[in-house]
Amino acid sequence: MAAGGTTAAKQHGHPKERVYVIVAVWLALITGVEITISYIKMPDPVKIVALVFLSAIKFAVVVGYFMHLKFDNPALRKPFITGIILAGCVYTIVLLAFTLHSNVPK
Repeated sequence: MAAGGTTAAKQHGHPKERVYVIVAVWLALITGVEITISYIKMPDPVKIVALVFLSAIKFAVVVGYFMHLKFDNPALRKPFITGIILAGCVYTIVLLAFTLHSNVPK
């Protein structure tokens, strides 16, 4: 216990274990939806967009809660978010370059 009868977790605003269990259950439900979508007959572009969207939600929740980024100082959060955006842009550019290169008629 810290001075004043509060624990370090309360001082930093971290949630209790119950919140982590609820978040884990939601992540499991989203994973179930992703598995269901993978078996449903639908156009591939729609399926891909839905799965990427759900994966992005899961990524944000895992990073925010389980990696404690939600509770960290914004000065630590901004470089992480900038790096993720930069990595996504580089990945998209490389993917498009390979896609365009492979579709060139010979």
